[in-house]
Amino acid sequence: MARPPIRLFKRALAAGARADACMPAAAAAQASALALLARSVAMGHRRLALLRLLAAVRVRALVPAPDWAYCGKVASQAADEALRGLFAEAEQTVVGGHGSARGADAAPTHHA
Repeated sequence: MARPPIRLFKRALAAGARADACMPAAAAAQASALALLARSVAMGHRRLALLRLLAAVRVRALVPAPDWAYCGKVASQAADEALRGLFAEAEQTVVGGHGSARGADAAPTHHA
């Protein structure tokens, strides 16, 4: 993906994440968050994928099961506690009812 669309996605995500965002902006933020996450997963990013998962959850995007699985695997293999913490925060946000749901075919992820 070329750099300009990434910037547009990031801008849409930031605008739609605000508490006073209108419904179209919130929907654009969800779509942008998912596009950024999908790109990170496709490119094999580890830390960035976890950051983008958390951003998607925070805007209440419906994160596809394969993206959850990828991020769960990354977190479970990470030596860095901060990376594991990003995934745990995303899971807690969903479990706490403050973020997105997992994709319909997602199984609960448990990691060490």
